[in-house]
Amino acid sequence: MKKLLVLLAAITLTVYCEKKSETTNAPAPMSSGQAELKALLDGKATVVDVRTPGEFASGHHPRAVNIPVDQVQSRIAEFGDKSKPVVVYCASGNRSGRAKQILQSAGYKDVTNAGGFSDLP
Repeated sequence: MKKLLVLLAAITLTVYCEKKSETTNAPAPMSSGQAELKALLDGKATVVDVRTPGEFASGHHPRAVNIPVDQVQSRIAEFGDKSKPVVVYCASGNRSGRAKQILQSAGYKDVTNAGGFSDLP
């Protein structure tokens, strides 16, 4: 009888763990904000990585150009048309937040701080 109970418990635990791993590995549905960001990244926006050249070299969005945050002001012309959407990102969102402020002060109307590179959809 004890062997039967142990076997039943083992089977129940195995089934539970398999179902649990199936649900935790499923990708989370994309929020509307992430869907909008993905559309910008995939199409009409200028995408700028404001990290250092070394960080950029270690991995970046395929459409991104690298303009480190400390060069944004001096390279403002490279951001193009002020009415065109711009997406900036860095490692955590701090430097891209500063870049967004600089761009908005320069007259850019549609600037998105996408946060960190690892957060991009």
